[in-house]
Amino acid sequence: MSPTFIFPTLFLLASLAACQLQPPFLGASQPCYETEQDGVQGWCEHKGCCAGGNFVSGLCPNYPDQVGCCYSSNECGAECTETCTDDGHQDLACELLAKYEAGQLFLKPDHFSPNGNDPYDGASPLSEIRDTCYGRQAKRSAYGTAPGGCVCLQKALLQTMLDYSTQYFDTTGLALQINSMAGSSHSSSNSWHYEGNTMDVACSTPLYHCDEVLDFCRSRDAIELCFPGSSCGSHETWVHCAMPMDEGA
Repeated sequence: MSPTFIFPTLFLLASLAACQLQPPFLGASQPCYETEQDGVQGWCEHKGCCAGGNFVSGLCPNYPDQVGCCYSSNECGAECTETCTDDGHQDLACELLAKYEAGQLFLKPDHFSPNGNDPYDGASPLSEIRDTCYGRQAKRSAYGTAPGGCVCLQKALLQTMLDYSTQYFDTTGLALQINSMAGSSHSSSNSWHYEGNTMDVACSTPLYHCDEVLDFCRSRDAIELCFPGSSCGSHETWVHCAMPMDEGA
C-alpha cells in the first residue's frame, strides 16, 4: 500500500479522535454526551429545567422520558451558584450517577407531591446527584415545610449511599431506590433533609431490607434514623437516614 494512501488515512483518524468529546464523568454512557451545539457539550437534564428549551429528546436512553439532552444551562438551579467544599464529594456523586446510568441505583427523578412536579422544581434525588457531580449545589424544594434555596450534599451521605447501594446490588442484583434527599417537603421545617445529609431509602419492595439499611446507617454513625415501627411515625416502607455533617458545615 502506498504512503500517499496511508498518511491521509492516519491523519483523518487522528483528527476524528481529537474531535471526539470526552465523557463528562467516569462511567458516563449516554449518547447525549457525544454531541454538542455551539460549543456546549450535551448533558442529561429535565426538559422543564433546560434554559431556552435547547433540548433534544432521545439521547439519554437510561433516563425517564422527560429527561433529554440539554445544550444550555440548568434553569431550575440558576440560583445555586455558591461553591461547595470538594473533598471527594463531586467524585462520589459522579460514581452514583454512573451507577444510575448502569441500572445499579435508582434515584427518584421527581417527587411524590405534585407541588414539586408541576412544574418540576429540579430538586429530586436524580437532579441533586447530577448537579453535585457537575460541581454545583443541590436544589431544595420550596413547598410545604421546604425552605427553597440550595445546599451542598454532605460527604458522609454520598459515601454511605454509594457503599450500601454497591453492597445491595452485589448481593441481590437489584438497584437501591433513593426516594428523597434535600428536596421535597418533610415533617418539619427543621428536618435534617434540608441540610443535605439525609436520604430516604425505599426498603420494603421488591425485597424487604429495612433492617439491613438501618444497621448499615448505624454502622456509619447516623445521627437520626426513622424506620418501620420507629417512634418517628409513618416510615413504614422506607428508612430515613441522616448522616453526620461535614466538618465545619
